[in-house]
Amino acid sequence: MKRISILLFSLIIVYYGCSGAKSTTDTLKIEVMTQQSNSWVNLMPGSKPSFFISGSIKIKNDENIALDSIQLLKCNILQEGKTIYNLIPGFRSVDDIKAPINSGTDRIFTFYLSPGTPINKELDMDKLISIELYLSALNKVKLHIIDNINVIKTY
Repeated sequence: MKRISILLFSLIIVYYGCSGAKSTTDTLKIEVMTQQSNSWVNLMPGSKPSFFISGSIKIKNDENIALDSIQLLKCNILQEGKTIYNLIPGFRSVDDIKAPINSGTDRIFTFYLSPGTPINKELDMDKLISIELYLSALNKVKLHIIDNINVIKTY
């Protein structure tokens, strides 16, 4: 019985040790710096009310290999910790270069919503929002959060 207990205890330690090591290798090694971020709602008479975000980020490749591409998997818009939107905005390189991003170099990307995203009734236009960007390359993911964004009302 003692041997079985020791064996089970050893297996548990090995399992949790290996799973912990795996989680750190799944994080994409990039440095993300917010250049600009905007949010507004279109409330102009004669048009359908809609929500917009746009911005730019600088991404530095800290991986040991070149990144062929970086994708924006999804974008969550939060307000006071609650998810208001789960979106997939447009995402592209500012200079529209298709070349890989070499290790140690950086590139600027823009993100933007297509027109026509309806205003969610849970959005309080008088409170700040946060944007969570889930970036992916090499089957790894990096979360970048942009906090304290004013929602501007356009009439």
